[in-house]
Amino acid sequence: MKSFNEVSKYLNSLINYEVEFPLGGSRDRPKLDPVYAAARALLLPLVLPKCIHIAGTVGKGSTAAMTQALLSVHHSVLSFTSPHLVSPKERVQLDGRDLSDELWCEGISAIRDGMLNSDTKLTYFETTFVFYLWCAKKLGTTAHVVETGLGGSFDATNVLERTTAVLTRVDLDHTHILGKTFGAIAKDKSGIIKEGMSCFSVAQEAEAMLEVENSATAKHAALSIEEREFRCEQVRPQVFRFRGKRAIDDISIPLAGEFQKHNLAVSLAATLSLDGSLTDDEIRSAFRDVRLRGRQEVLDNHPNVMIDVCHNPASFAELAASLRADKRFSKRIALVAMMKDKDARESLRHLIGVVDELWVTDAPTPRTYSADALLEIANELHISTRVVNRVHAYKDILSLPDNIQGIVCGSFYLVGDFLSAHPDA
Repeated sequence: MKSFNEVSKYLNSLINYEVEFPLGGSRDRPKLDPVYAAARALLLPLVLPKCIHIAGTVGKGSTAAMTQALLSVHHSVLSFTSPHLVSPKERVQLDGRDLSDELWCEGISAIRDGMLNSDTKLTYFETTFVFYLWCAKKLGTTAHVVETGLGGSFDATNVLERTTAVLTRVDLDHTHILGKTFGAIAKDKSGIIKEGMSCFSVAQEAEAMLEVENSATAKHAALSIEEREFRCEQVRPQVFRFRGKRAIDDISIPLAGEFQKHNLAVSLAATLSLDGSLTDDEIRSAFRDVRLRGRQEVLDNHPNVMIDVCHNPASFAELAASLRADKRFSKRIALVAMMKDKDARESLRHLIGVVDELWVTDAPTPRTYSADALLEIANELHISTRVVNRVHAYKDILSLPDNIQGIVCGSFYLVGDFLSAHPDA
């Protein structure tokens, strides 16, 4: 491959369960065997130095971004996240920056050629994670942050060994795969806890917490829990104090929402377990530099427009709480698209009394709810709603007067498409 465009075309030719429903057969079930096979064929490492492995229902992306920023103070940090908003380059980054086209071309070519005669066929997600392992070997990075894609136990990233596990908030999502209860989902996500290693968890619902504790005990892992071994308190909007083995005040982050205190707390506790030499000032500086698009992000050029990748009831609840606390606007309009496998009814329920008008549309993926289906759900919830054309709605949202807030939310794919259509927004 000689250009990143060729890389993108190759990746897009692979099975991608992020945008397609299961195709039928055993390949649809989450499993580790394909990545194990690729790692053997390409002689890739499964033990990475200072590796923090993150699972959870909400907060994974924010926690990964904070952890990367902290570790990058003293280390070269390779991070793996998903899905991406605009470019696959967002998935594998060095110290929060894109890798070169040349590195992507070399690595993906090596994976394609190395697996050419294998019976193992990698998916899009598996290929990008194998590329991450290839980059770790190629670049010799000294610290690593890995976000799971789905669940934990059988997520492709769980081939990693001797990792420090981080569990963000567990809630009901992907119930058709992970289970229909907090306990079942927590048990699956706790599968990332490794024998004899450490695990850090935010405070969980009781049923979920029990499964986390049981998993840690079974793996003889040292478990640290928010509100027991560490905690974070919001002092004022986007400013926090941390209490753990150390006390650190005046931590400012550019990410909105009081809920970020949980992600900040678990990120800092886990990172300090791997690098206790970080000074208070280095920690404050690192958090100030955290960058993550699409998490209750207010646009620089349109301060009355927010974009948020909330896509399940738990994350919609967090968005609603933040909107209620902001009294600046006389009216709110939310442009929403969602995936068919998400609980749209419970998600949209959180917007009752929070937004004045709902504009529903489709997302640019086969998994999208139709706009008409979302309209029916919203009408049943008695939310003032209309169907809109996605492309036209982007311009309308950006043209709202200053006293009206526009929110683009409900899906990574909607927010990503919005940013692609209006990169300077």
